[in-house]
Amino acid sequence: MPRNSFLLAAFAAASVPGLDPVKTVAIPTPADDVDVAGVVGEDGRRVLVTCPRSTAAGVRMEKDLAISAALSAHALSDLVPSVLGSVKLPGGGRAAVTDVFDGAPLAFDRLLEDSGLAASLGTAIARIHEVPRHIAEGAGAEQYSPAALRERHRAQLLRAQRSEPLPAAVLQRWQAQLADDALWALDPVLVHGDLSDEALFARDGRITGVRSWSSARIADPAADLAWLASTLETDRFDALMAAYAAERRAPLDPRLVDRAHVLSEFAIIDWLLHGIDTQDEAVIDDARAMLHELDDALAQIAKDEAEEAYAELAAPAGPGEPGEPAVGHSADGVAEVEADSGSDSDPDERPASR
Repeated sequence: MPRNSFLLAAFAAASVPGLDPVKTVAIPTPADDVDVAGVVGEDGRRVLVTCPRSTAAGVRMEKDLAISAALSAHALSDLVPSVLGSVKLPGGGRAAVTDVFDGAPLAFDRLLEDSGLAASLGTAIARIHEVPRHIAEGAGAEQYSPAALRERHRAQLLRAQRSEPLPAAVLQRWQAQLADDALWALDPVLVHGDLSDEALFARDGRITGVRSWSSARIADPAADLAWLASTLETDRFDALMAAYAAERRAPLDPRLVDRAHVLSEFAIIDWLLHGIDTQDEAVIDDARAMLHELDDALAQIAKDEAEEAYAELAAPAGPGEPGEPAVGHSADGVAEVEADSGSDSDPDERPASR
């Protein structure tokens, strides 16, 4: 059952030596099995108390605390608050106390409006991806090879095929993407794994905090960029990626952005299977609508490309003009057409959804 903020304040006092609570505020959280409260001490110190209500919430919190403690002590001390202490709960598990995040929860609309904030987010994500692997490994982060990541997506697609009729164009597109070896030639790094506006804090046009580390793992860096590739306008996403590239020490994977777009589409598969596994018809219907929207977008792309090709075919062309058919004659006077060997389409082009 939920615990009130006064009880959480008592947990804070028991966890942090010298903390004498004088004010407590219950803080809403996206998770319905966790209680969170902000506590202000007599000396003005502010702390955050998190208390799980279920075993599953307790497991998530333990992983969150392990990753947070490692990051706050090393590479990301300005983005991840320190873990100050904990107290055992009567029914098992523990309540944890951390410093309060600087700033306020990020409103996604602000990210849409402010290119500087988008750039700051790009820098923050790059800093996460630059965390040395030994720190992540020491905190217990699971590791996934490129082959394992690719196989996981392939298995999810196969499950979806067996469970739900998929639009033919969408299925062919996803199968082609999974068959593209170059697309999956990636270097795994520490990723947050569940990044969204709900996990971020901001102040004065910059990202100031990152929370909810229970899904962190050593995996595909595109996983932290996929939600942004599918939601930000092009100029905002470009500003974010420019800042991201400037912060990364190693040269960027040339297919990173392509893969981010692909993963944003594969999220539809995960959402569909989540609905099927939980027998939630609303989620299933939502996933079906996303599939049909993607199918419509692909049909529109094909239509536009066909119109461009026919327009190019109808346009007059001078002899030897670059990229145009060059008309010559054989020895017997029959006209010959030498076609341009270039490709007209990009099989990895993502439908415009930003």
